Parts: sequence; C-alpha cells; structure tokens
Amino acid sequence: MKKLTMWKRMLPCLAAWAMALFGAALHTAAAAAPVQGNAGCLGEAAEAALRQRETALLGAMHANDHADARGYRCQALQAGPGAQLADATPAAAVSGAPADVGSWSAPFGIPVAGITSVLLHTGKVLFWSYDPANSSTAGSSNTGVAMVWDPVTRAGTAVTPPENIWCGGQTILADGRVFVAGGNLRYPDPSAPAGQTGFQGALSSYTFHPLSQTWTRQPDMANGRWYPTVTKLADNRVAIASGYDETGSEAINQAIEIFTPAADPDGTGTMSTVAIHNASGLYPLQFLMPSGQVLQAGPPWNNTVLFTPQASGTWPVSAVPPMLASHYNFGNGISVTDAARTPAKQLVMVAGGANNSVVGTNNEWLDGMNPGAGWKPYPRWLQARHNANTVILPDGTLFTVGGNSSGGTYGSPLLESELYNKSAEDTTGLWVSMAPNSIPAAYHSSAILLPDATVLLSEDDRDPAQASLHRAQVYSPPYLFRGARPKIQDGPSTVAAGGSYAFFIDDGKKIVGATLVAPGAVTHANDMHQRLVRLAHVQKGREVRITVPASKALLPPGYYMLFLISERGVPSAARFVRVQ
Repeated sequence: MKKLTMWKRMLPCLAAWAMALFGAALHTAAAAAPVQGNAGCLGEAAEAALRQRETALLGAMHANDHADARGYRCQALQAGPGAQLADATPAAAVSGAPADVGSWSAPFGIPVAGITSVLLHTGKVLFWSYDPANSSTAGSSNTGVAMVWDPVTRAGTAVTPPENIWCGGQTILADGRVFVAGGNLRYPDPSAPAGQTGFQGALSSYTFHPLSQTWTRQPDMANGRWYPTVTKLADNRVAIASGYDETGSEAINQAIEIFTPAADPDGTGTMSTVAIHNASGLYPLQFLMPSGQVLQAGPPWNNTVLFTPQASGTWPVSAVPPMLASHYNFGNGISVTDAARTPAKQLVMVAGGANNSVVGTNNEWLDGMNPGAGWKPYPRWLQARHNANTVILPDGTLFTVGGNSSGGTYGSPLLESELYNKSAEDTTGLWVSMAPNSIPAAYHSSAILLPDATVLLSEDDRDPAQASLHRAQVYSPPYLFRGARPKIQDGPSTVAAGGSYAFFIDDGKKIVGATLVAPGAVTHANDMHQRLVRLAHVQKGREVRITVPASKALLPPGYYMLFLISERGVPSAARFVRVQ
C-alpha cells in the first residue's frame, strides 16, 4: 500500500507532534490572544507555513487532521481545565433513574494521560503516555511517562518506563506481568532524509511486574513496531503483528513474531519470527479462537485471516470470509464465551470505526466455533462513532462510551453512552441510551472495567501539554442501583482448567450467573486482553460451586476477575483468581 493511501486510511498519533515544529509558538500565542481558528494559536503566517510543510510531507488529508488537532488544543488551553469545548456534540436528553441509565461521577484529575490503561491483578491501573514535556521534538522522542494508580485512593506512583512505549501493544501474561511490544522510537522529523521523515517504531519489548513495579527488558524484535497488536495465546506465548517499522518510511511490519516469556518473573524470554502477512493497517483486531488459532480482523474488510500456532517453525496462514465492512480509525473488538452451556459458544464482535472515510455504526460478529460461516450483522449503535471504547460488563452486557462522530481525531466528541441490553452472545438485543459523560473521550481516550464493576473513563488528550489537568470519570452501571450486592467472602485464589471450586457468599442470595472477566489492556480503542467467559455453577445456600472450562483456548491461563450475579442482576465486587 502506498504511503499516502495509508495516511488517508489511518489516523496516526497526532497528539505527540501536533505542536512538533511550532510548539513554543502555540503556547505563546494561545496565552496572548483569543482563538480565531488555527491562526489564533500560531498566527496566520506560521499556520500557513506549517500547513504547507505538512501537506508536502503527509498529503492534504493528513495535514488537515493536524491543523484540526492544533485548533482543538488551542481552544482547550484558552478555555482552561474543565471548560466545555465548543465543538462537543450536546448529549441527547436521557430520562430515567440511575437504576435505568446508570450514573457518572464528577470529573477528577489523574496524574498521567490514560492513552494506555491496563488493569493489574492488584486492582490498580497502569497508565502510560508520551512525556508531555518532550512531545514536540524528534530529538526527545524516546521518553515516556507511566503511573500505577489506585482507583480507591485515587493516588498514583510514578513507574517511568525505560523508553517511550506509547503507541506500542500490550497484554497480560499468565503470571500477571504486563508485556509491551514496540512503541515510539522517533517522532516524525522533517529534516530526515527523504522517505525517512515519518514515525519510527521501536524494536524493543518489556515486561512490567505489578508487585515490584519494575520494568524488565525483553529481547528486541527483528524490526520496529509503532501501532502493533499483541495477543496472548493459549500456551502463554504472545503473537505480535503489524506496526510501522523503524525506518521512518511508515512501512508496515509484515512479520508475525512470537514472544515466549521466561518462567522466572524477572527473567528474559525469547523472540522469533513465525509467519509473514501484510496486516494492511495499524492496530488490527485480533482474537484467540476456541481452536487455538489467532483471528486477525481488519481494519480493511478484506483482510481477515487465521494463524495456526505451532510448537516451532512457520505458522500456516488461512483465509476467513471477509468482513461486511472496513473498520478503520479505531473500532472495538469483543470476545465473549458462554461455557455454561454444552457445547460452549464463543462470539467475537467488531464494532464501529470508519468504512474508509465514513464514520459508521457498522457492527458485525463471527461464530468462534465456526469462523467459516462468515460475518453477520450485529445490532447497530445508536450513534455512529469511531475512537470509542466498548467495555464488557460482568453480566455480559456491553457498554460503549466516547468516540466522535466526525471523521477526524478530536472533533465532535460524543457525550452519549450506550448499553447493549442483552448478554453480548445474544445477537437479538438492542443498544439503549445511558447517562451521558461530561469529559470528551475521543482519540487517545480509554475505558476499562474496574474490580468494583464500575467503568473508568480517561479523557482524550487534545491538549498534550496539560497532562497535569488530565481528567477521568467513573461510570456506575444501572445494575449497581438495583439492590444489595452479593459478597464473595471465601474461596480459592488459584483454580485449574477443568476443575470445580466452591466460593462462599455472605448470605443465601440466589446467584444466577458466574463470570470470569480478563483485566483490560486498552489503547486506541483496541483492548488486547479483555474477554468474558460465562461459567457453569451450582448453588447450595452460601456455597456457589463454579466449573472452570478445560480448554485453555477458551480460558487462557492468567488472572481473572470472578463476578457472581444475583437474581436481580447485581454483580458482586470481583475476586481475583488465577487460572493455572
């Protein structure tokens, strides 16, 4: 794919260098004069010069995206923290009590922009981002910031990464370590030789230990990756795909590489190349299938394939029926398994994004047990959106929040949220309007499920220089207003595939559902670790006995949040259990 065509289809990490050449002028002008479009930030001459240079480097469409982002950020700087942005789409009126539409907390500050959010098995959240102080010069490209943040105390501890892992890919290993592949080796540099001026992807990979809160260098990949997708397999290896390489030419890395972690949490694993496939897009959506294969879906409609893991050597690549539409500009991927039924059922769903330049409500699903049957329409969102986040809730319903309705990055942020009113594997449901959020959550926002069954939403970063003013909100879904919650008082902290285990609740409330939800690991709307597995269970008074699926492809080893659901649909707070 030619470079300009890829730019037209992909919106890159604008935040890191929207002020790359004129960052200082941006802040000086913003402090001195009211907004008058983009010229009010840079001045007409500076804006015209920057637009001309970016058009030559990136093409007119991408240069327009950058200009829009500068305008939004100047507006944010002048409006001040917490101000309503003029281009925010007003939320439609949503009537109903919290038991019907849920409730949002007031916005509060978080210490790092949550461009990437990972839930740790400690119950804390690992955020990371580029370093706002060094986001405007190619010479400072490899500095990033990270924070371990406690949602209970709302306090954080800095855990500065060794490199700028922003725009990498991440998942969570079986022992709870976070694995990160790639990131930002260099921001675009107009002074670089022709054909090498674009983003450079990092070759490095790291693990982060949640208990010691330390980073460990893992082997380098064969080539760089900026915007890659990583997927944990049934055997705890990790498949790494896509991303711009390290040349600055913005060529997509076509190699599929495998990281095999060391048994020692502080040890060094291995890296190997197992297949070659042109991903045809950045941050493709990937799913572990019940067969143990890896499905890669999109972003273009005609690029869906299965990789078949092997113990060693080259992996076979086979075709899957094409999707119904393309999902560029950051759609969402969902994996839900009902293992309480026989035979088990798995559904994978791709939602939103853009079909070329048209933002759409296109949602579609695939039967994980029979991928050859092809993709089918899934109920549509009420709002056309991309850059949104879809979170799997403990009862199997889906919550979609944020994104924007325009074709750009930050423009027209949506403040309406939506809930799918049936469990995700039931394709006969409808999307229903929920209470609106108040912070803009378009490009570079993130949302993840917390252990108390609420959803954490991190604001977008239209003003990267104001990281200290970054905000978040917490959403309490309707189920938290429908009666007392079951409380898990006792039970094992470790379970094994295929086993049966007793957990005890505080009283004899009838339990109608038991689910294991994998902690989220999300960036750019792509949650690379989130999945829900519904469990068979039997209740006798306070004892709730669950059955763990025997298949590691349905339930890969690792830490999960166990939720028990009452007959009124109210989930317990989670108990973290490790599936061996």
